[in-house]
Amino acid sequence: MLELENARVIGMGNDRRVYQDPNDPHRCIKVPRYPDKGSRQNEREQRYFEGLVRRGMRDWSYVPAYHGSVATAEGLGLVFDLILDSDGSTSRRLREVHLETPERLSAEVLVSELANLYRYLEKRWLIPSDLNDRNIVVQFSDDQPPRLWLMHGARSRVVIVTSSRSWSRAVSSRQRITRHSKPACGGECL
Repeated sequence: MLELENARVIGMGNDRRVYQDPNDPHRCIKVPRYPDKGSRQNEREQRYFEGLVRRGMRDWSYVPAYHGSVATAEGLGLVFDLILDSDGSTSRRLREVHLETPERLSAEVLVSELANLYRYLEKRWLIPSDLNDRNIVVQFSDDQPPRLWLMHGARSRVVIVTSSRSWSRAVSSRQRITRHSKPACGGECL
């Protein structure tokens, strides 16, 4: 069982806490914050990502790569790549970058990256369930433009368009992406 008591906390959401993996500083471990209260977010996300791996998902260019699960003192831990800036610091949420250092991410680059993220998700039928600026991080690199990564909310089931219900889910997701991108790009980026 992996002990996380001395591991660095790098993020916290409503249901989960995220630690830097004490055995690999380039990975993180997501654990439930309140395992006794019945949150099943990790179990749902585990099934979803294991399904992606089984289907041969190899392109993790906008969603951190999944590396399986590990037993921890805090419950089931899911292991993912940790998105780091070129200086080694943990990449920050889009909301934080926008509020604290907006000059680091121009509107033009943001629009371009939102469009890239959307195309990536659409091409792979990855339908986000909770797309917002707290679930996207911005990775800054010395030799490349900033890149957006979807950190949470990619856990809804993959949709294959076989029925009108599936199609309406896909359209609903596209509308969520468009709605959340409007403030940044006037709705023109998608």
